[in-house]
Order: sequence, then structure tokens, then C-alpha cells
Amino acid sequence: MQIEDYAWMVRDLGERPSSLHLADEYLYAGGWDGRLTCWHLEGERKWTVQLPDRIQEMVYRDGAVFLTSGLFVMRVSSGDGSVDWQVETEGSADSIVYDSEKEHILVTSSVYDVEHGDFMESACWRIESTSGEILDVQRFTERPWHLSLQDGKARLGIGRPRGGILLVAENGDIEWNELGDESPVTCGADGHSSQLYGHANGSISRWNGTTANLITTREHQIETIACIPSGLLIGLENGIVEALTEAGEESWSRQFAGTIINALGGMTITGTPTAWLQYRIASGGGLAVCNALDGGEIAEFKFNCSPTAIATSEQFSVVATENGDIFLIEAGLFQRRLSVAVDGEKSGGETEVESEGTGDLVTVAEKRREMMAKLRRLRGE
Repeated sequence: MQIEDYAWMVRDLGERPSSLHLADEYLYAGGWDGRLTCWHLEGERKWTVQLPDRIQEMVYRDGAVFLTSGLFVMRVSSGDGSVDWQVETEGSADSIVYDSEKEHILVTSSVYDVEHGDFMESACWRIESTSGEILDVQRFTERPWHLSLQDGKARLGIGRPRGGILLVAENGDIEWNELGDESPVTCGADGHSSQLYGHANGSISRWNGTTANLITTREHQIETIACIPSGLLIGLENGIVEALTEAGEESWSRQFAGTIINALGGMTITGTPTAWLQYRIASGGGLAVCNALDGGEIAEFKFNCSPTAIATSEQFSVVATENGDIFLIEAGLFQRRLSVAVDGEKSGGETEVESEGTGDLVTVAEKRREMMAKLRRLRGE
């Protein structure tokens, strides 16, 4: 399957994409060299701006995009891409969340020591969202691998040596808590009433706001974790993606030949929630779209170069590859194209139709590619 046949629009960022964000009828794409571009979901490019360095994460609130770019935390106007303010951190600025109650930005940063091959110091920054004023900075040894909010406190799932989580209050007070396993945290996800943390030894912990418990343990490191309606998705170091129930029991699993980049819940197709699984292999990579309830394959797209980023919403999914291509998929069109593909397979895949104006005979797949190319041109590609 070719993803171009199913895409709502295809765009080129012009450099290797590093971060994607869907918000308020717009797609924001950030690159490894600092380019940030905004497209309307109908296809028109709104603006592009050059920022200092690789764009790591983005959040959108009230007409502004808050992001981390190399050493900097920045507020960018969603109207024209102008930079409202920027704050320089220490090391690299990593994760970012927005505290809507206080209207503050919470950011983590980390300093990597090349000589020692490890992270040497990290920090949690609290910044006023309108002015960019630094309100508080708290430093500690461990690198945070997941940042979220709990009652106005920054909640950090941290790596070695301590592991566990740190709660950083607005006044700077820090509270350390152990999780269900003492192994370093490698990733995390926010559920409806609790938070999930993956560990280097394959364990998964749940934090309910005051205490933690161990859900389950696998034989390989947890690389990615995400919440879905039926439970959670995990990506393991050995290339396996598993769907688990809330109790940690396996619902289904799928083995890939390479590294799991990300596994996320996505749009509903024919009444069924989907899972979007992004992986990398030596000669490229791919994107598998599955039924989130039973793991049944809906579609799989192969790429000649590695996928680098993905984002999902109720109506759209967007995936990028390292050559700069960005593919936006819309739920309704995706479902219709899947139906056409299934009909083509049932008829042997070689059904012929007459091409407009030429009298030539072409296959259904070829005709569909031609139509999709016309649609993309009309949307402003």
C-alpha cells in the first residue's frame, strides 16, 4: 500500500521533521534544523519561520504555540509565526506542558556530558506564559523522561540513579516518590485518573496521585507507552508492540523487524478505535494501522526512509519521514479509500476503467492515484 493513495494532503517540510502537532484546524511541523511551518488542515500553508535548533515538543494554547528548540523555550504566535519570547535553558530543552490554571509553562532541560556518555544535570523550569518571565528553576541529577501535571505540581518520571518520580511545587519544594519498581523510568503516559510509567527492566508502574503499584513486567525495556480506550499500548526494545488491559493483561501483540518509534491511539474507523504503530528498520520503516481492540491489521504503509514523527487526533493522523515528507490522513477519506481497496481486492485488484479523454484502460489503483494527485494539487501542494 502507498500512503499517498490514502493521504488527505502530502507536504514537504524541507528538512528532517522532528515534531508534529495538530491543533485548532492547523498542522504544525517542526524540523531538526529548527524550521517551523504551519499548514491549515485544508492544505494551505499559513507561514514558516526559522528557529534556533531542533524542535523537540510543542503545545498549543489560546493562539500561541509553546515549544522547545535546542537550548530554548519559545512562544510563537499562531497567527504569523512571530516569536513572542524565548528563554534559554541549560543543556537541551526537552519536554513542555501548559498549566492552564496558573497560565504557566513547565519545561524540563538536561545537560549531556559527551566525555562520560551520560546526563549530568537536569532542571525543571516554571515560566509565565505571557511574558516569558522565569518564575522558578529546580535542579537535580536525574534526567526526566516524562513530564506531566498533578494539582499544579510538575510530575517528573526520572531515570538513574534514583528512578521514581519527582513532584515539583510552584514554590520550588521537591518531593520524591518511589514507583512500583525501582528501575529507571524510560517513558510515561497520562491516563484519565492515573499515570503510567515504563521502566528500563520491562516493568510498568501506575501512579494514582499518592501511591504507586506495579502493573506487569516484560522481558525487555519499555520504549513507548500510550493510553487507549481499552487500556494501554506499549512498545518494547525488541520490536514488539502489545496492547494491555487496565490490569496489565495482554490483549494482542505484534512483532516488527526493527525499532518501535511510537505507538498511539488514533481515529475511529467503521466504529472501531485504531492504533497507529510507527517503526524503523535498516532500509527504511513503516506505519501499521490496527484495530485497537484485537490488533487486526487495517493498513500498513512502507517507507524507503525512516519515519521520524507522528501525531493523532479524533479526525486526523499525521506522519513524517526523514526526507521531509509529511502525510496527513483524514478519517472520512481514509475510510472511503480503504473500502475502495477492499473492493479492488475482492475483484482481483485488476479491474479496469476507461481513463478520461484518452480511451486508455487503467487499473482502479492507478485511477485512484491520479485522482488523489489532482486533489492534492487543488489543496495547494
